[in-house]
Amino acid sequence: MDLSPTTVLVFDQDEDLIVFESFVHATNYLEAIDVSEGEYTAAYSPEGRLLALTAPEGPQGPVVLTTTDRSDLADLERRVARYWQRHQIGQPSRDPLQTARFLIDRDNQPCTGWLSRVTDRLLRRNRPEDEPTSPPHDRSIGPGGGER
Repeated sequence: MDLSPTTVLVFDQDEDLIVFESFVHATNYLEAIDVSEGEYTAAYSPEGRLLALTAPEGPQGPVVLTTTDRSDLADLERRVARYWQRHQIGQPSRDPLQTARFLIDRDNQPCTGWLSRVTDRLLRRNRPEDEPTSPPHDRSIGPGGGER
């Protein structure tokens, strides 16, 4: 999979990593209150360009993501290596570009856990065309509700 030139890697205070396919995806997902409160400690392009996350209208406004003229590939690589050590135990560490591809591919996979299987079965069972038909009545009801 080829990455968009606007792919974004965002790290939070817990050193968790979120990867977005584009600036638009990132700004639609991230909340201004979290940006205002400093929840996100760093944002990068996969090549190490620093990105600025701001909430210029305050905690209720939009999130703005802009490219800066600074790069710090070494810091990005350190953060990505920590991500692999903490969250992908037993897996070899990958570079930022490979990590972005890995996480985007993983997040685009259909859910196959037990909850999604149960939900899928319920949704399939509750479709109008799958509704059971009422069995035919073998007794008729006369006027006044009594049996005839």
